[in-house]
Amino acid sequence: MSKQQKIPEYLYPQNDFIFKRLFGAEGNEDITKNLISNIIGEKIKTLQIKNPYLFRESKNDKEEILDIKAILDDNIQCDIEIQVGNNHDIEKRILNSWAKMYRQSIGKGMDYINMKRTIIIFITMFDVDNLKVIPQYKTKWQIQEEKLKIKLTNVFEVDIIELSKAKKELMSGTLDAPKGIKDWVTFLINPKELEEKSKMEEMSKEVKKAYEIWQNLNLNDEEREIAEHRYMELASLEYAKKYEHQLGLEEGIKEGIKEGKSEGKKESQKEIAKAMLKEGIEIKLIAKLTKLTEEEIKKL
Repeated sequence: MSKQQKIPEYLYPQNDFIFKRLFGAEGNEDITKNLISNIIGEKIKTLQIKNPYLFRESKNDKEEILDIKAILDDNIQCDIEIQVGNNHDIEKRILNSWAKMYRQSIGKGMDYINMKRTIIIFITMFDVDNLKVIPQYKTKWQIQEEKLKIKLTNVFEVDIIELSKAKKELMSGTLDAPKGIKDWVTFLINPKELEEKSKMEEMSKEVKKAYEIWQNLNLNDEEREIAEHRYMELASLEYAKKYEHQLGLEEGIKEGIKEGKSEGKKESQKEIAKAMLKEGIEIKLIAKLTKLTEEEIKKL
């Protein structure tokens, strides 16, 4: 990618594949450290990117791969996740990831006192179901006594950033946030917003560096295809959920994007394709995920 090229939306940092290339890559620790520091509101001296796999704790355990796992100041675990599609289960996913990371922070035979403080940062492009009543786009969650508001422990922390809420404030010019977090939110929502010289000059050096890295990501054909497919997969799932609900189909969300034998499924795929066309998505890409032919899509 370069500044002269028009960068397609599937290469924006909301795509988890691109997000990991930016913030999970060796050599980019300074921008990741700054992002985390601004979100949790604490100064971080050192950051190490770690293996994102959480090992199975039993043969029936579900395998889990984090977006980015880091160790802060040698004794704090941090997981950063970004998600476009709403599976309506993120609270459970957050707690599961936190519990696994916390348990795995010590080895067999080690004392509990050695268990590490564990922070989950969850960035979404949608309003979280249980947080829709909260106007703030950034919330911090800890364990505390109900009435006295005294924290039981500092080892548990979850920071949630709802970019969908922040985007509305950004567009209306009412985004109220400290400069550091505001810069990162702007970059994550739409890095092209920073192309104006006056806006770029106001950004922190870390956000400027992130923008330059993003502009100059050297992706090969395979990586572009992965990023493109990931974007389309998430987009199609969102459309499928929306239109399957409207059409009252009995099949699950996943079936909505598979080739079906019934007319109901076919109609659902057509509705999904129509919505994608309105978003300006290429016919070839729509055909890949809806299993409609290009000719069928053109007729829509």
